[in-house]
Amino acid sequence: MNKKRGLFYFFAAILLVLGYSINVTNVNAAENPTISYSTHVQSYGWMDSVKDGKLSGTTGKSKRVEAVKIDLENAPYSGGITYKTHVQSYGWMDSVSNGKVSGTTGKSKRVEAIQINLTGEMAEHYDVYYRVHSQTYGWLGWAKNGQSAGTEGLSKRVEAMEIVLVKKGQSAPGSTEQPFVTNLSVSYSTHVQSYGWMKTVKNGASSGTTGKSKRVEAIKISLNKTPYSGGITYKTHVQSYGWMDSVSNGKVSGTTGKSKRVEAIQINLTGEMAEHYDVYYRVYSQSYGWLDWAKNGQSAGTEGLSKRVESIQIRLVEKGKRAPGSTAKPFVTDPSISYSSYVQSKGWMETVKDGKFSGTEGQSKRIEAIKVNIENSPYSGEVVYASKMQGGSWLSSVSNGGVSGIEGYSKPLEAVKINLSGEIANHYDVYYRVHVQSYGWLGWAKNGMKAGTEGLLKRVEAIEVKLVKKDKGEAVSEKNSYRTNVYTTKTNYNISLDNALSMQMNTSPQTDKYRNEKAYASSEYLQMMDKGKITKNDVQLRTSPEIKDDKEDTNVATKVKSGTSILILDNNVVGDETAGSDKWYKIEYKEQELFVHSSLVELESRVGRVTATTLNIRSKASTTGHIYGSVKKGTLVTVLKEDSKSKWVEVSYNAWRNATSSDVKYYLDPTNFSSDKVQRFQFMDLTKSSEVPVSILNQYLKGKGILEGQGQAFIDAGKKYGINEVYLMAHTLLETGNGTSTLAKGIEYKGKKVYNMYGIGAYDDCPDECGAEAAYDNGWTTPYKAILGGAAFIENGYIGGKNSYNIVQNTIYKMRWNPELMNNKSFAGHQYATDIGWASKQVKVMSEVYNLRPFILHLEIPVYK
Repeated sequence: MNKKRGLFYFFAAILLVLGYSINVTNVNAAENPTISYSTHVQSYGWMDSVKDGKLSGTTGKSKRVEAVKIDLENAPYSGGITYKTHVQSYGWMDSVSNGKVSGTTGKSKRVEAIQINLTGEMAEHYDVYYRVHSQTYGWLGWAKNGQSAGTEGLSKRVEAMEIVLVKKGQSAPGSTEQPFVTNLSVSYSTHVQSYGWMKTVKNGASSGTTGKSKRVEAIKISLNKTPYSGGITYKTHVQSYGWMDSVSNGKVSGTTGKSKRVEAIQINLTGEMAEHYDVYYRVYSQSYGWLDWAKNGQSAGTEGLSKRVESIQIRLVEKGKRAPGSTAKPFVTDPSISYSSYVQSKGWMETVKDGKFSGTEGQSKRIEAIKVNIENSPYSGEVVYASKMQGGSWLSSVSNGGVSGIEGYSKPLEAVKINLSGEIANHYDVYYRVHVQSYGWLGWAKNGMKAGTEGLLKRVEAIEVKLVKKDKGEAVSEKNSYRTNVYTTKTNYNISLDNALSMQMNTSPQTDKYRNEKAYASSEYLQMMDKGKITKNDVQLRTSPEIKDDKEDTNVATKVKSGTSILILDNNVVGDETAGSDKWYKIEYKEQELFVHSSLVELESRVGRVTATTLNIRSKASTTGHIYGSVKKGTLVTVLKEDSKSKWVEVSYNAWRNATSSDVKYYLDPTNFSSDKVQRFQFMDLTKSSEVPVSILNQYLKGKGILEGQGQAFIDAGKKYGINEVYLMAHTLLETGNGTSTLAKGIEYKGKKVYNMYGIGAYDDCPDECGAEAAYDNGWTTPYKAILGGAAFIENGYIGGKNSYNIVQNTIYKMRWNPELMNNKSFAGHQYATDIGWASKQVKVMSEVYNLRPFILHLEIPVYK
């Protein structure tokens, strides 16, 4: 009995303990409800349920949540849980509760946001907190009790979520800042001339006016629905004020009621917004229209150009995403010009700008090259520049930072030219000046003028360059910026080049260009015959082809020496036999028809006697051939080649022949020669001395025959008659074959030895005798007298203008072509030579002498209209 009672008490005690434990567990469960949830994830399907703040979904795998189920467990109070999702293409779905599915499955639609609520008594005692991991943003802040968590309107997927219950009044499980990101916008309004404040616009819309010439005077800018902390700041560049202080978040930047234009703007994001977004903006500017997009504090508009902003557009772009348009030129301001010089033993100097000094001064260092560039140009176009190296020609132009000159060449720059091209040339002038050895700073040049020296062997040592608004700079002259040994003037004539050519063609201009070309004549106007010569002395020319037996030989007309020329009129005459032959020639000798035995004659060539009044000699066997010249009736022409099938024969003709129209035009046209370093001497003013010392002339005359050592004679002649001494020397060298001609070396004439250095009076058919006669008549009995006397002749008839037309022909070109006579009288005349190349042939010696040292050269260039 006692044993049974003991067992009863034992089991009763166990039951009491178990009952107490169950009650305690139930109480604890009632006091700690849980929330469970599962997400349907792209590629994975339904994930395992998790509870109380655990992560459901994925992170770092770019997988979308497509649906969710949420439930309460062990709720100590009545009520439940409701939730709805914002789904791609559908928007906010209807609410569901207690484990039902919200979202979609099998449709590949992303959940973008969620709202969760408690109901009934549960809502009175607990808050439900939730947050999502959103594409691009990562974990957003905690939302609660029906707030939205995620994004809307941004096409961003939810990738994971966490949900937790918290007793009323207790702290949130984490930051509640920015649980939801919706359509972020930037809104703005401008205060416009005549209109006042315009309607607020947003996200890239235009605020202001276009095409109405109305200025924006102020602006207000705000951010709306920002997904991150931070704001927007901005400042404007205002007429008369410059850049104003920054303002932010809807405050006014600019002025109202003061009629001041906004010219530019800078806009910035702050805080976390600046880490995730770029702010882009552009303005419609007076004269330029829409400029390109600026961003994040860059200037948009203009500065220093007095141009109004008329409209503006502002947009927010996610960090790293593409700009809304071109960003090439959002801001226009006064351009600057930068430049650097390459200096002897120093290399490239540091780049300077806008009139600053580049190079050296007082160190005797040459600049060998330069680079120039335009920066911040508000207009299209380039800076174009060229340099001249000592001893060389102008180099080809380069632009925008190209190297002009030769680095390390050990030759200095002598001069530069700098110019602007394109639109910028319409708005700015480029000024520049150089510091030159021996001269120091020369005057300012501008827009392509030459600055420096040429031909003076002076180095450029420094340079300054600056831009000046169009027509606002000082007046400049190349006379002050550029020094040279060459001074050029131009003489304008009121006739065209073609008019002048027509006049010159009437004077039968000559050329030796075709001296070696074949010449032709029509055989219809030639009496063909052979030319021969007598081969023995005392040959009897007879009146008949017979030998008389009488002592007087009554048919002998004359006797001639060996070598006497005759013409064969008939080579088949039969006469008395002698020397084993009866063949005689009927000949012409001194206009007589005579006979001579064939054994006494050697045939030399075929000739033709002209039977026409005049016969043209042509460049080809055709009447269309160029006429080289003509011969008169009775003239004998040497025939080089005959063709029985042709009416033309090839003939021998002299070296000087008629020039073609194109030949003449080439030598008549000054533009073919004026830029050539040698040929420009055709235009040298012969009345201006080169100031060359006698030592240089004698240096050049060394080895020049009779002219060697006559340098002083040319200087004396130049001073006495006002003629350039180098020209006089060149003229005599050409005419005398470098001092070796017969006339130059002296000829005995009427018992006196005379000299002629300029070929005066020496005609083609009477060179030595006639030239000696002229020298005798003028008393040129020494080389010195001949040099001075010839200078007097040239001065009287040409350079001094003492001719029947009173025309000064003070250049070689004028002496040959006499453009003033053509201009005044409409015909060509009083020309020193018929050779079209005469002036061109004179200049080689002159150029060589001037190249020995940089002597002064004055050029006078004719210009035909």
